[in-house]
Amino acid sequence: MPLSEFVRYLNAQKAPTGSGGRSTTPFVAENGQVYVHFAKLRLESFYSPIVAIADGELHGHAAGLNAFGIANRQLLEPDAVFVLPSDDAEFSYLDRLVRTLHALNYLIYAQRRSRGSLLLRVHPRHVASVSADHGLAFEEVLRTCGLMPAQITLEIEIDGVDDQAQLVGAVANYKSRGYGIAVGRFGRREVNFALLQEIAPAIVKLDPLLLAATPQPQRLVDRLHELGAQVMIEGADTAARRERAQVLGVDLLQVSNPLRD
Repeated sequence: MPLSEFVRYLNAQKAPTGSGGRSTTPFVAENGQVYVHFAKLRLESFYSPIVAIADGELHGHAAGLNAFGIANRQLLEPDAVFVLPSDDAEFSYLDRLVRTLHALNYLIYAQRRSRGSLLLRVHPRHVASVSADHGLAFEEVLRTCGLMPAQITLEIEIDGVDDQAQLVGAVANYKSRGYGIAVGRFGRREVNFALLQEIAPAIVKLDPLLLAATPQPQRLVDRLHELGAQVMIEGADTAARRERAQVLGVDLLQVSNPLRD
């Protein structure tokens, strides 16, 4: 489907009621890319490569969000965008909107590069606010643009989750549809191996503060491997970081985007 036609298709999808004046035709195609307009902001995608520590081979990419004021082009922190929705329905709409933006732009981005798996963040509030069939609506969008859930890894943070049963059920739903699961910023506030074991993610991305504060980081990495997960860290791709990661047995490095370093 041509890009302009696909944007028209996406804009024809129904937005939640009570959207507080948000754009009902949020997707904009311009200069071979797609942007989203939401609440007087322009949302753009960028991608950070994920490489295997052992051999430097490309594993995939992690999608990131840049947000600018439409009028002044002032850069905002991505988390600031997610305080704007007025209720859970609009929040879920925005979260899915951002993931759709990243998936569509990735098709364009990957035409010029090796693709690999795409890592997409799912906001914890989205996981909590959707009662059932997690991943179904997004799967329908993915299939329309030629992607399958098996090509997507969803990154979910589990620190401080109030309803662990809801989280476990959501992850089971995502897995049943073929999505990979990654746990993001593990250990930012707590180290919950019991919940991690129940979720059984394919990837665990360590919070940098946890890695720095752990007296025996290699034992931490070993335990995560025992749970069947690959261990990922995030940061600049330097020889020193790769060497330390290799000593610890870390599997993957998400290379920080220059705009966010």
